[in-house]
Amino acid sequence: MPRTKLTGFSRLLIFLLIFVPIAYVGASYFNGEDPIENIKGYLGMEETAPPAPVDNYQPTQDNSGNKPATFENVQDLRNEIVRLKRDLAISQEQLARCKTDGVE
Repeated sequence: MPRTKLTGFSRLLIFLLIFVPIAYVGASYFNGEDPIENIKGYLGMEETAPPAPVDNYQPTQDNSGNKPATFENVQDLRNEIVRLKRDLAISQEQLARCKTDGVE
């Protein structure tokens, strides 16, 4: 009967299968934890019931407070957009100046 020889890789795998769990248990005990409970927690074997789902949805705005889409309202919104874009451009220019001032 021919005798089979273990390769280096198979020896490594057998060593790791034995050493890694022992090292994990030792490290867990050293850290003051219960390794069996940690493993059960990782695998989802805890016996606690999952919490009941809670509906925390709260609308941010009340739709009844919206103004009707009249020409004046649309123009006001467009003017606000133009003003905000102008403010953004100014802020970006100031930021670019601050970055270049710090380089010198």
